Amino acid sequence: MNRGVRILLLSAVSAAVVAGVASSAYQQRCDARDRRRFPPPGRLVDIGGRRLHLVTEGDGSPAVVIIPALSSSVAQWFRVQRGTAEAVRTTVCVYDRADIGWSDPPCRRMGFDAMADDLHALIKAAGIETPCVIAGHSIGGIVARRFQARYPEDVTALLLIDSSHEQQARRFPWRAGAWPNLKIVLGTQAKILGAWRLAADLGLLHRVDEGAAWESSLPEDVPAVRSFNLSTRERRVTVWELLLLTLPHGQPADLGSLPLTVLTVANRSWSGYPTWSRLQAELAALSTDSVHMTAVSGGHNIHLDEPDLVVNVISDVVRRFRAGEGHGA
Repeated sequence: MNRGVRILLLSAVSAAVVAGVASSAYQQRCDARDRRRFPPPGRLVDIGGRRLHLVTEGDGSPAVVIIPALSSSVAQWFRVQRGTAEAVRTTVCVYDRADIGWSDPPCRRMGFDAMADDLHALIKAAGIETPCVIAGHSIGGIVARRFQARYPEDVTALLLIDSSHEQQARRFPWRAGAWPNLKIVLGTQAKILGAWRLAADLGLLHRVDEGAAWESSLPEDVPAVRSFNLSTRERRVTVWELLLLTLPHGQPADLGSLPLTVLTVANRSWSGYPTWSRLQAELAALSTDSVHMTAVSGGHNIHLDEPDLVVNVISDVVRRFRAGEGHGA
């Protein structure tokens, strides 16, 4: 290698190192700035050395606790939360899992049982009345079922909203299952976050703002959601939870006669829909007291596409409990 080539290579490596350091510094500065700019809309509840962010609306029983989807914050659920609290005059809670939104990071990477234990600690520390209705969306559906299996006395009914299935990684064809998740993981990891954030701040990445607007159930929450979508924490938790879903996690536990409602989205244009439909039917069969509903429109994030439908479904679960059909009633 001649001297000129060596100089060029050294210059390129030096430039890459400088750019990487500058990107990291800009990212850290912006993350710190956003934590000051956007205080939590709810309260931070200490669960034993860590805090989870909890937002509560309404008053009454049974309380409803909503578990959002993969790396999703409470901001996606405010419209449904407030609508349900008003419709049936009950307490409706939604929280950020560890390392999501305004919640503290975990001490170690968490599996589904640890997420369920976190929820149990939150319910006890926050004084949420039990037994309660647990509603889980997507990956939150697995957390909901693990919570019920570990703390059955705290659950009066389950609502699974287009819920993930513990065996979906094994049952899906590779092209429709694990591979899309791994592609997202690789693409997410490849992002140079500081440069990505700078481009967004300069108005060069309009899809960041469009995504934040879509993920915010209320317009005033768009700036906070945008900041979370550009954060280091968002990348970390998205990668981890996607990797969790690329592995099988045993069979869903039988629910006996626990009141169960399964809300499934009809997305027949998706190549994996036949498998998804079978998995949803299996979830509905976990209880002898189940209702399986299929939405005629809206996508996987049906709480954003059709919030009124989700409000009605949650409200029906609460009314069933009050009519004396609920577990432990």
